[in-house]
Amino acid sequence: MSEFLRKVVRKILQESIIVPPQIPGTMNFWHGGNLDEYDDLIAQKAGRYEYGPGLYITTKYEVASKYSKGSRKMYLITVEKGVDINDAFFSFDAAKEFVNQYVIKNKRKEVFERMEKFKKEDKIKGFIFNNILINEKAVKPINTQKLRQFYINNGVDYEIIDNAFGWGEKMMVLYNMKKIVNVIQIKPGDKIEQYDL
Repeated sequence: MSEFLRKVVRKILQESIIVPPQIPGTMNFWHGGNLDEYDDLIAQKAGRYEYGPGLYITTKYEVASKYSKGSRKMYLITVEKGVDINDAFFSFDAAKEFVNQYVIKNKRKEVFERMEKFKKEDKIKGFIFNNILINEKAVKPINTQKLRQFYINNGVDYEIIDNAFGWGEKMMVLYNMKKIVNVIQIKPGDKIEQYDL
């Protein structure tokens, strides 16, 4: 075999065609970042959890690609369907307990007042509770893992946001990492069958 032919064969073997998995009951997303360093208990950095504390993944390849620059990587992540925070309710007492433990002291009164406005039958909608905490910047970055654990403990797996970046895409803030059923790291030579999922 000639050297040229060896190089061609080596290149073909190194390249993969990336096909989004078609696993029933799942959704596929892109992530640009470094999952090697991602710890399930990590606290979010300030300004890095505008929709909530979790792993941010998107159906828009171009958006994830921007986040994969430098030493970061690109992944295709398959997530099992679960409970969206938009469909969840929290016990008002559990939400109050979280606020008393983890919300910044000088913001608690305002958070409680806003929560009272949305209280229905001793419950509060999950996405409203999340929005109050995020909009008020009521949780310090160090406590964002506690907020994420609160969501998981109360049966919430993620939040799906439509058109988050204005491309008509879906973005997911994944709280429950146990919902990840498959991860494919995209390498430079890989060919991608479908860019937008």
